[in-house]
Amino acid sequence: MGIVIRQSAKASIVTYLGTAIGTFNVIFLYNQFLSQAQVGLIAGALVSIPLIFASFTQLGIPHIAVRFFPHFDDPAKGHNGFFGFLMIAPLFGLSLFVIGYLSLHEIFNQIYSENSPLLPTYFYYMIPLTASYLYMTVLEAYARVHLRIVVPAIIRELFLRISNGLLILSFGLGYIDFHQLIQCITLSYLIAVLGFLVYIKQLKRFYTRLDFSFLRQPIFKEMLGYGGWVLLAGASFTLIQHIEKLMLPAYTGGLSTTAIFDINSRMGLMIAIPRNVIAAISTPLLAQAWKRNDISQIEDIYKRSSLNLLIVGCFLFLLIWCNLDFIYQIIPRHEVYETGKWVVLMVGISKIIDMGTGLNSEILINSKFYRYDLLFYIVLAVSVVVGNLIFIPLYSYNGAALAALMALALYNTIKFIFIWKKMGFQPFEKRTILIIAVSLLIFILVSQIPILTGTKWFAWAMNIGIRTIAISGLFLFAGWQFNLSPDLEILINNYRKK
Repeated sequence: MGIVIRQSAKASIVTYLGTAIGTFNVIFLYNQFLSQAQVGLIAGALVSIPLIFASFTQLGIPHIAVRFFPHFDDPAKGHNGFFGFLMIAPLFGLSLFVIGYLSLHEIFNQIYSENSPLLPTYFYYMIPLTASYLYMTVLEAYARVHLRIVVPAIIRELFLRISNGLLILSFGLGYIDFHQLIQCITLSYLIAVLGFLVYIKQLKRFYTRLDFSFLRQPIFKEMLGYGGWVLLAGASFTLIQHIEKLMLPAYTGGLSTTAIFDINSRMGLMIAIPRNVIAAISTPLLAQAWKRNDISQIEDIYKRSSLNLLIVGCFLFLLIWCNLDFIYQIIPRHEVYETGKWVVLMVGISKIIDMGTGLNSEILINSKFYRYDLLFYIVLAVSVVVGNLIFIPLYSYNGAALAALMALALYNTIKFIFIWKKMGFQPFEKRTILIIAVSLLIFILVSQIPILTGTKWFAWAMNIGIRTIAISGLFLFAGWQFNLSPDLEILINNYRKK
């Protein structure tokens, strides 16, 4: 377990550092040197569209690598040709994608040429970007089965973001033009794939041996079935995360509205970061509890995760929402992005709903009902797409946020009802209502704080500082006074004792 803990801790640090660099790039560097449409292209379309394509193209190979590697694990025999299989198998999906994508060239132009002419201009760049995302995912999965996740995280989270930031800076200083910028960004992704291959070579796990004898064995049928299963799940998950960046450029405002949605939704999505941490900690406990059929522990984790995540979600949402006007002030061209304020509200509320319903997906995927989680993901993906088709023409980027809010509310309601009916427990209690009431009261109180004026940066820091301290203090006081969560009470009492 030592290597797992070390690698996980280091990878977490790298991931959060990469997130910080990426946020700085998009909010400050991109907006300083790029037009709105160019921001929408680079930060939105050129990231999200190839990711969506890659999620279908990879045919579930990364998940197959993780699950079935133990059946091939034999370094003396070059893992029985497993690495060769991982390199060759995605070519089938990639070939189908390239054929289908090129055949839809005219349709692609018809959809985007009027509102987002930059997308048809860089139509062919989607192919190498999709291939890069595809092989980065496959190679990262191969490194993961060897318990090596730090260097892949450095390549994915740091190298790409730092290189993109430097390229944007080079463009802003006039060293390269925009066309060369896109070429260099595309090249950076291809270099990242090469970096993965070099790292695997250094691990002495780069085997050129090919052995497809397993195609005649029963395990191949199992791999096919599992690959099809995770293909649908993974593609649905990616589609849910990025569908707005695919659809917004097709409507009025094009890539400019994509940029407004992207930057504002990033602020809302920051609320959900702690959920990943709690899920990572709780998932092994849930798996063990299901193995023992310890329903009481599962229900306890369900309720505690709901309370804790709801408190954290409401707290972070209020920090962002009550300081939002001041956050906009430090964003270049803030008058443009302030029009997307309601995106922050709706994305934030959708994440609070998702967090407040607890670790419902984690409970499902570790139970005998794990297949239903895929079904619910498909329902969510369809709901998001239909919602976008209805609301984007009416409300543009606000419509995309509204569609996401309604779809996530429906998705979590369905899972809540399913777990309640099938397993007999649910995450809510009286303290759930109390947390929401306390959050509303804190919002009302903080909203009454007057805006300070004076020297620009001093007034800005004071306004954010006072509101942040007020929200934090009021939440701590409410958590201690009303016992909003047993875990929060323990933390507060331990701090008081110290």
